[in-house]
Amino acid sequence: MYKSLITFLFALALIASAVPVSAEKTPIRFAVPPWAGAIVKAEIATQILEAVGYKTTIISMDADEAYQALDKGEVDVFMSAWLPTQEKLLAPLLKKKNVRVAGVNVAKAHTGLCVPGYAEAKGVKTIADLAPNATKFESTIYTTESGSGMYSFVEDLIQKDTDGLGKWTQKGEPVNNMLDDVIKAFKDKKWVVFSCWEPHWMNITLDMRYLKSADGTKMLINENTINTLIRSDIKTEYPDAFTFLSRFNVNKITQGKWTYDVSIKKQSVKETATSWIKGNLNVVRQWLGNLKAANGDRAGNIIETKF
Repeated sequence: MYKSLITFLFALALIASAVPVSAEKTPIRFAVPPWAGAIVKAEIATQILEAVGYKTTIISMDADEAYQALDKGEVDVFMSAWLPTQEKLLAPLLKKKNVRVAGVNVAKAHTGLCVPGYAEAKGVKTIADLAPNATKFESTIYTTESGSGMYSFVEDLIQKDTDGLGKWTQKGEPVNNMLDDVIKAFKDKKWVVFSCWEPHWMNITLDMRYLKSADGTKMLINENTINTLIRSDIKTEYPDAFTFLSRFNVNKITQGKWTYDVSIKKQSVKETATSWIKGNLNVVRQWLGNLKAANGDRAGNIIETKF
């Protein structure tokens, strides 16, 4: 009986020791859309988590794919939930309780439709001013790829013939392609109307104006928050990592600068992220607080030795 008891206790010890090791080997999976600000933000979060002993992985996908992946449990974190712009994508997941909003990581973001400053100077200041100038704009709205929140909202404006836009078309394409078309139009002094948002480098480099809203455009022309979504089980699997991610937040000027450094200055994502962390360790320490690293040590103490 004594040998049986020893064997039983030894087996329990093996099981107990195996749990944290196994957990540490399971990466926290980040879904990241192909947007410069989103990519840098995820890189900063994963560099900090890796520094304190957590394994992470970044999976590139469009925003609508990220919601589907969260729903299926294929990813754990999405830090680019623009609300209310993406509410239709989020609502079913919240209803199922598969996902929770961990926190706002950028407040006072902004979405809308924009025109060049020279078009505004000629009187184009609201959505209602577009249709009377259809010829100059070639009855086309340049926007993000099909499946995105902005594409859906612009399509809704056209389908409902909002302010005479019923005969207009939209050109939906990946963000970088859209901006290439927009920048060319600016250089050629052509009139162009396009989806726009802040934070983003376009607000720093382009002489553009946000059009004022009209009836039926509230969801498109709106103040947003950018939120961190977490697969619900992460809070119990990695409580300290969850709390860190819920505290992660910067202002829109900071994220706009990240997009400028990567897209315009051509600085690498890794360099941009590492440089920001080193220059803002006081902020990182606030996010970490008294949280524990993967090995149980105080994360705030470890971070000092890594950057």
